[in-house]
Amino acid sequence: MRTLFLLPESWDLALDSSGNIAVASDIYQQTQDVASACRTFLRDVYYDQDLGIPYFENVLGQHGFPLSLYKLHLEDSAKSVDPSIVSANAQLKLNGREATGSILFANDQNQTGQINL
Repeated sequence: MRTLFLLPESWDLALDSSGNIAVASDIYQQTQDVASACRTFLRDVYYDQDLGIPYFENVLGQHGFPLSLYKLHLEDSAKSVDPSIVSANAQLKLNGREATGSILFANDQNQTGQINL
């Protein structure tokens, strides 16, 4: 599957040297796809309503929602974007009501990527 290249600063489309819409490749493509998957709300994907994290149903606004369960949702979403992603590890911290952290992942070619939450 091909992924459109999105500029890291603005998450906007970019053009390649030929003036066509740029396409992401290799580890950057996987990193961008992991970031998209971890930001997708359950039932947001029109063609597959089972994709996404149940943010509204379970995560957001739920007093006492286990951080470990959110970590599991993020890791499962990261591993679901490409069969070559063999591991994902979410590092999360709670600061009051704000969860921050990053997701580190590795593919079967020993390439690693990281996204910040």
